[in-house]
Amino acid sequence: MQEQNEANYRKFIQQVADTEQVWGLSQGDIWATSSSNEYEDTEVILFWSTAEGSQACASDEWANYKPESLPVAEFLENWCVGMYDDGLLVGTDWTSELQGREVDPLVVALDVVQELKHRGKEINLEQYDSLSELEEQIIDALEGDEE
Repeated sequence: MQEQNEANYRKFIQQVADTEQVWGLSQGDIWATSSSNEYEDTEVILFWSTAEGSQACASDEWANYKPESLPVAEFLENWCVGMYDDGLLVGTDWTSELQGREVDPLVVALDVVQELKHRGKEINLEQYDSLSELEEQIIDALEGDEE
């Protein structure tokens, strides 16, 4: 299971860098969340690399939720940073059985930024001059957590 979650996570990072889109399930302003499988009293907001992946989870309590895409810049700047501040985790490409990797949002952001840079892509960010500046800020924040 661990290896499959890791493989799905890598696929998520690569697909997001390819399409520059992230998918979630939403009902108006409410986004699909789950209780963490790993940490007590922690919420996970679920994101997928494809519309199909998110649609596969639109059942039971999320039956009325619809796939909604986010531009990668908005995901990185607003969602990942905000989720980090709120103590939430990112669930990446969870299966319809609600299995998947739970990741610190800044780690997800850093992996996406580094994959974009690796591919030579530059995206338009509102709060940062470049992907490199965003990358530096994330690394600083993550290193601050370790102290």
